[in-house]
Amino acid sequence: MTAGLRERQKTERRRRIEVAARAVFREKGYDAATTREIAERAEVSIGTLFAYAADKRDLLTMVYRDELHELTAATFARVPAGAPFLTQLLHVLEPRYIYWSADPALARHAVRETFAAIYPAAGPSPAGAQAPPDQFLRAQLAALVGTNQAAGRLARGDDAELVARVILDIYLSENRAWLAEERPELAAGIARLRAALELALRALVID
Repeated sequence: MTAGLRERQKTERRRRIEVAARAVFREKGYDAATTREIAERAEVSIGTLFAYAADKRDLLTMVYRDELHELTAATFARVPAGAPFLTQLLHVLEPRYIYWSADPALARHAVRETFAAIYPAAGPSPAGAQAPPDQFLRAQLAALVGTNQAAGRLARGDDAELVARVILDIYLSENRAWLAEERPELAAGIARLRAALELALRALVID
């Protein structure tokens, strides 16, 4: 078997596992879903499933990881150059609210479980795993902060990584509070995010 064929087979198995996990989570709910049922739906052995995801939490993370990675890359690639920093931030963060609003019930579990995933797991990473979505988002935010500092739109003396972490913390806090509502309203959630970011940026933005 060639290396290329093996990689294609791994990619196809991963895709089947992601599709099966999303379907079972939606049908049964996260708490009632089992890894064995997901493996059966994906037509792989339980051992094969655990080669791609260490546990049920990691399965849920895997369902969203690739999509959020692609969403982050796409939105940062189209950041409006020269726009106010707040406008740029909302350009990359609003689509995430839209994404989570598609399935709030499952999104609540995803946000809760991916928060636990910030703590490093023991052992090797599952096959094909990317960096957690929040880590990738923080790295892109840090780069955006640096670009705005170089352009003179943000104070240069602040550490870009720290600024990015503060912005990410605000987004995560607001996003979780919004999803915790019985009926999360997209416009209201984005409005509160904007207000929180405006407050935080008063000390950073250069008029």
